[in-house]
Amino acid sequence: MESSFNPEKSPFATTSTTLGRPTRRKANGPATAAALIQVASEILSASPTLRQKMNITLTDLAAAEKVRRSLIKTLPHA
Repeated sequence: MESSFNPEKSPFATTSTTLGRPTRRKANGPATAAALIQVASEILSASPTLRQKMNITLTDLAAAEKVRRSLIKTLPHA
């Protein structure tokens, strides 16, 4: 059996575009918090077992959604 490893196509291969230090994007706290709330709400709304383990109700998820909406309203629109 032959190996399918190809060093030229490796995701860890160093190319000329990855030699420099990547630029870091400016942090946006409210946008990040809103995205994290959305991801967590989607996961928890789909998993009753996880909600039960964490003692989180659907009412808590609705409250988190209200907070997420208020965070999005505070974002400056470009």
